[in-house]
Amino acid sequence: MKSVSDFKEQAKSDHIQAPSGFLKVGGFDTSKSFFRINDAVMGGKSSSQLSLAEEGFKFEGIINTNGGGFASFRSLGDEEKLGVPADAQYVVIDATGDGLLYKSSLHTADSWSMFTPTFSHDFKTRTGQREFHRLPLSNFVGSRQGQPVKNTILDPTTLTGVGFGLSLYTMD
Repeated sequence: MKSVSDFKEQAKSDHIQAPSGFLKVGGFDTSKSFFRINDAVMGGKSSSQLSLAEEGFKFEGIINTNGGGFASFRSLGDEEKLGVPADAQYVVIDATGDGLLYKSSLHTADSWSMFTPTFSHDFKTRTGQREFHRLPLSNFVGSRQGQPVKNTILDPTTLTGVGFGLSLYTMD
């Protein structure tokens, strides 16, 4: 049986450099590498693929609800702050959808930390349509291991990484 640290090292070793301009903060390109992480880390059987596309990434996944329920990708090297200003009010996601519900996540520490909340916001896509999803930072919900954490406040200056995923559960 693999340990969580084995999954972590394996997942992080298979990463893809984001295209220039994929992740911008205050007009500056802070593009990082991204890696996939699925529910196999918890014994699930969901799967996903992450590849480069003309305008960014192409993310495809299948959620297996028997013993799991998520497929995702997130930034590598999320121990360093992104440089988001304190007065930031929203995140804009440019995505062409497939009609499914996705989750955007913001990290304030290593995304594998079990003790630091991850802040998430759901967004619904429309099949075959490119859309800009403007997600207010004030609507991101703090959670640990998928469970909401009460009284968490997102400080934009502490953001270190981002992630996206398909999930069986919404933030509600």
